[in-house]
Amino acid sequence: MKAGHSAVARFLAVLRELGADGNSAPVHGERLCAALIQVLPVDEAALVLALPENRWEVLGSSGVIAAHLADAEAVVGEGPGPAAHLAGTPIRVPDFANVMAAGRWPLLAQWDRLPQTLESICSIPLRLGAIKVGFLDLVGADRVLGGVQSYTDALQVADVITTVLLAALSPPVRAGGRDIDGLALGPWWEQSVSAREIHQATGMVAVQLDSSAAVAYARLVGHAFVSGATLSETAAAVVARRLRFPPDHHHDPNPVP
Repeated sequence: MKAGHSAVARFLAVLRELGADGNSAPVHGERLCAALIQVLPVDEAALVLALPENRWEVLGSSGVIAAHLADAEAVVGEGPGPAAHLAGTPIRVPDFANVMAAGRWPLLAQWDRLPQTLESICSIPLRLGAIKVGFLDLVGADRVLGGVQSYTDALQVADVITTVLLAALSPPVRAGGRDIDGLALGPWWEQSVSAREIHQATGMVAVQLDSSAAVAYARLVGHAFVSGATLSETAAAVVARRLRFPPDHHHDPNPVP
């Protein structure tokens, strides 16, 4: 067995040990990340999906720092992950602090909840041909960035993850499917609790504003940005009816007593 194939084989083996493989359903983002950090020499990882209308959904993560980075990228739409998704090539960041100091991602730099301990990151786009699924953030990725074999292993495992995710896609006409870059996700694709709350909160805010889902999502993101809360926390407050968005865009959301 070639060394480049061994990482893929190990990844699939770990997935099976964790109770899943490419044919099982639903797909668990947390499980994919947990398997990934057992195979690749990285500290943490996060999976983020690209949704229509410039929205992002954190499918899963392994590690607090990766989770916070993914949440910040999903809110502001900037960072190594979105850049990798847009460019279609991996974004290698050996020293995250230096890159931020240089002003590469100004909105991300203003995110109060951005982890202060971020160092090396490798963000890999998840794509198959013209189909763009999202991106994979690898945090604490010195050895991936510095080693040819580790970098090759990361790219190959990312390809496997892309295949696993695409295998969970349902036909576009399937009832209950959700659009992702023009395709639709079926019920096998299990959302995290926070992702479900963001979807639910988006619907609730759309009703409160009498607006489209895109406008509602933008208001959620805007409130998260100015309040310093994560998008997940903002969504949870809306779902729990502790926060309500008035139709007048000139007024801030109202905390519900």
